[in-house]
Parts: sequence; C-alpha cells; structure tokens
Amino acid sequence: MISHENSETKYYTFENLSGFDQICHFVSTRKGGLSDNHFASLNTGFHVGDDNFKVLQNRRILANAVGIDILKLTFANQCHSANVAIVNESGRGKGVLEKETAVDHTDGLVTNVKDVCLCVQVADCVPILLYDPVCQVVAAVHAGWKGTLRKIASEAVAKMIQHYGCKAENIYAGLGPSNGPCCYEVGPDVYREVKISLGQAKNIIFPGTKPDKYIFDQWQANVRQLTDAGLKKEHIEQSDICTQCHSDTFFSSRQDQGHTGRFMAGIMLKKPKYTA
Repeated sequence: MISHENSETKYYTFENLSGFDQICHFVSTRKGGLSDNHFASLNTGFHVGDDNFKVLQNRRILANAVGIDILKLTFANQCHSANVAIVNESGRGKGVLEKETAVDHTDGLVTNVKDVCLCVQVADCVPILLYDPVCQVVAAVHAGWKGTLRKIASEAVAKMIQHYGCKAENIYAGLGPSNGPCCYEVGPDVYREVKISLGQAKNIIFPGTKPDKYIFDQWQANVRQLTDAGLKKEHIEQSDICTQCHSDTFFSSRQDQGHTGRFMAGIMLKKPKYTA
C-alpha cells in the first residue's frame, strides 16, 4: 500500500488500483480528526456512540484530503451479511449526513455510476475494494468473519458479473488493513463454522497457543474466495497490515475491547474531465 499524509490526516491507497486514472480510492486511518477518547481521532462511524457533529466533520476532513466531494460518499448500514446492493444514481450520498439514510441491511455495494464513492467502515474486519477497468464497475465490501464465511467477496464478484457483464479475470482487488493471522484468535464455535462454510480450510484456521483457541486467517480466506471466483492472483493486493498490531494508526475493536471508532475504505469511478 501507498501512504499519503498531509497537514490534516493520513490515508492509504493500493498500489494495484493506483495505476488506474479512472478511479479514486482510499483507506483512511484514525489520524487527524476531531473525536476524542476511544474515538480519537478520525472516527467516521455514526453508529458507535461518538458525537455526530464530530463524525460529520471527520468525514469532511477525509473527503477533502482525498479530493472527493463529501456528498458523493455513499454508505451502507452494515450487518455482517453477504448482501450486496447495486447503487444507482439516486443512491449517491446515502448515509453520508446521517445513519438513517444509508443503504440498509447490506455489507457490499456495487456500481457503474460515476461520482458515487462506495464506502465501507471497519475496525478489524476486512475492507475489500474491487475494480473492473474493462466494464468500469467498482465495489466496496465489508467482510467480517461472518461475512467471510457467508462468502460476501464471492457474492460481490458474482453481482459484478451478473449485473454488469464483468469478467472475473479482469477484476482487481485490494484487501485493506484488518485483524491479521498474527492476532485473530477465535473459539471452537468459529472453528466449526469455518470448517462447515469453507470446507478445505488448510492455512485458513489452525490451532492457537491457548487451549480451545484457533487462529483465523481472514486474509487468506478472502483471497481464496476471490481466486476461486476467477480473479487472477496477481490482480489481488493484500495490505498485510494488522489493525490490532497497529491500533495507533487504525481502529481495532479487539484491541479496544469493542469500544472504538471506525475507519473507512472507499472507491469511486471518476467523471472524465473535458477540455475545450
């Protein structure tokens, strides 16, 4: 990933997606906002108990930093599902000013409409950005352990193929900072669910250092879903940044015992600039 920093905040972009002039994308951090205490400082989530005015100002700071009109940011009311919604022109800006207007009950957003910035919010879950440069389609996915086991990454690719005629081999993917295999410890219940859902789980879940504890590699689980869906491995970029290890830069629910803010990942098709 590529780090960007200015006087207001710090954010990242994916190297593979940065090669395309037709899109704008970003992964925010917790740096440079107005929130304090558990939410310090660039919390972008209305739903975590932070002051709504500060959250809105944080979103403005981030939008200005990445060069996107704040009213183009488009959000979902995430629920750890495998639901993927198509966003049309009328969906632009949903959820940006208040939680109630966000696209409801979904964890993935897909569009081919320009100037609609699809956003997901995370604090240990995997943010995934997808782009098909041939069909000009983008997607943003929130993949927690439940969404991962429900195969939301595969669902997003399928939606791009079915709705817009994309070909999987043309799609590029970026997996952002999230809880890594160095830290993501789960119990027997998740172990059983992984085995049921993913079947061949070699190198995805394995014994931890404590009794009845297992390490779940949600990075590998999502990469495998994407390659099984037909993406080329060389088109997939994995940040390899663990949010729990780097909770000074990214919000981590595990590190902060569930009381923390959210950072964002977003992707948008840009309108071409016309010259006289």
